[in-house]
Amino acid sequence: MLNNAEYDLSYAYRAMFILASLAVIVMYIEGMLIPSLTEIEREFGVTSSQVSWVLSSYLLSGTVLLPIVGKLGDIYGKKRVLSAVVIIYSIAVTLTSVSPNFTYLIAFRGIQGIGVTMFALAFSLIREEFPRELIPRAQGLVSAAFGIGAAVALPLGAYISQYFGWRTTYHTAIPFVLLVAYLIVTRIRESRYRNPNAKVDLPGAAVLGIGLGLIVYGLTEAPIWGWTSPNTLITFLVALAFIGFFIMMERGRDQPLINLSLLARRNVLIANLAAMVAGFGLFLFEQSLIILLEEPKPVGFNLTIFDTGLYAIPMAVAQLITAPIAGILITRIGARRMLMIGASISALFSLVTAAVAPLGLWALITSTTLAMVGVAAMNVSLINILVFSVEPQVMGVSTAMNSVFRNLGGTLGPAVAGSLESTFTSLVLMGILPGNNVPLLVTVPSMFAFQVGAIISALTVVIIGILAYFSVEVITWRNESQAIASLNQG
Repeated sequence: MLNNAEYDLSYAYRAMFILASLAVIVMYIEGMLIPSLTEIEREFGVTSSQVSWVLSSYLLSGTVLLPIVGKLGDIYGKKRVLSAVVIIYSIAVTLTSVSPNFTYLIAFRGIQGIGVTMFALAFSLIREEFPRELIPRAQGLVSAAFGIGAAVALPLGAYISQYFGWRTTYHTAIPFVLLVAYLIVTRIRESRYRNPNAKVDLPGAAVLGIGLGLIVYGLTEAPIWGWTSPNTLITFLVALAFIGFFIMMERGRDQPLINLSLLARRNVLIANLAAMVAGFGLFLFEQSLIILLEEPKPVGFNLTIFDTGLYAIPMAVAQLITAPIAGILITRIGARRMLMIGASISALFSLVTAAVAPLGLWALITSTTLAMVGVAAMNVSLINILVFSVEPQVMGVSTAMNSVFRNLGGTLGPAVAGSLESTFTSLVLMGILPGNNVPLLVTVPSMFAFQVGAIISALTVVIIGILAYFSVEVITWRNESQAIASLNQG
């Protein structure tokens, strides 16, 4: 590894802010789209199940492309591959904003899904440009950028969508996407570490892509088909067959797409499992919360899309403030301990949220905001545990694999939330029909459905805390080769 004197810290911080701005703009684009789904549904005349593909197509393509793009970054240079990805993403964002029909919209969103792969490359580049004692702080600042993007997207995106249309939200983002693309191409240096002798395992990529695609497809459609329907069961069985075949293929290859031996390392396995559990719990909690805020009284709080965005700002600000602080503290107490602290905070206040939700809006928002403090600490800890546990030459594929696990969990979370909302319901009186004085009753998800979701989220966070206990601390080691050696021996 390089000595601290050999790092250009002035450039490193410039690169960090450029890559952090990438996180801000992508979070803005994706965050502002969520409150626009009902408008898209009306414009194109599709059903609520069909409009879900606006999100699913993005996630599906991104999940499939993650291991491929991560491998390409290790081979050809992470800056070069990131530049190509950002340019493709910029074109896709522009095309999405002018989609003439729903089919084109889904196709362009699928291309836009390549944006999911950007953060694995960005985190890897940051890992290479800072001396090890500053890496947690840098990762914390970039993680805070996700909070900035969410804080901007929630109110601003909702406002623009509500008053100017969903296409306008895209139009406002295009100039910033192009600016960030220009800065990455012209201002970011190529990665220090490459593995030019490696090759992309195209047959393996195809088999893995089909397997992951079927899993995401099955998780997306299961609430519609039914979790025990033949379609759902067959989809998952075929997906598992492809994943099993992929594992058999990779074991016999000199140049595998994903080095499965990395999962034999305790920290890598724990970081991936924790990422999957975290993605599941967070998306389950967030979807349940949004439904509760917007559904009619007396069950929910009857907020508009814009008001929901405003009340969500404290949660985004909590993550914005906590992430850089956690990044600083990690260098002193270690990522393992910080992960357990974050998990404890998040689990506690998730349970508190379930208890206080019936008491009123501000009690709900306060407890949820405190839960997000723990989530931010966990996110920073997980990425640092991972990047300190692998060699720089495999950083791209390692961070990509971690994102795959997180996305799979994130796809399952909303599906489970939807099942809870369909299972536990309440009747709400919306008015009296004129003429015959018949009450107009509407079935909505009950408060109990949200409370069950919050409790499940708390239990998933407890699992993360348990996983953290069994991890090996490598942040506090001063020598990176010794840290990785200790991890392999542990």
